[in-house]
Amino acid sequence: MFDITNRASAASPLISSPEFLRIALSPLASGTCIVSITATTVDDEEPELLDQEILSATISSTDELLELIRTHVRIAPLPPIVS
Repeated sequence: MFDITNRASAASPLISSPEFLRIALSPLASGTCIVSITATTVDDEEPELLDQEILSATISSTDELLELIRTHVRIAPLPPIVS
């Protein structure tokens, strides 16, 4: 399970149990890239998928990409399986 925040602050909203996490990279002419992280969840009230953009930023290295992921995405432990 992923817990995803859309801001780095501690008071940011939490998206728990997203179905999908997408990371898109688009190169720019300046040699940098635009990175976009999007979470897809299932709507609790309607039978549909909801997309929520977590962030969109310009980066210049894979180290910056990894830092964005570390800041905004946390892999939470799975709950114990009850037999």
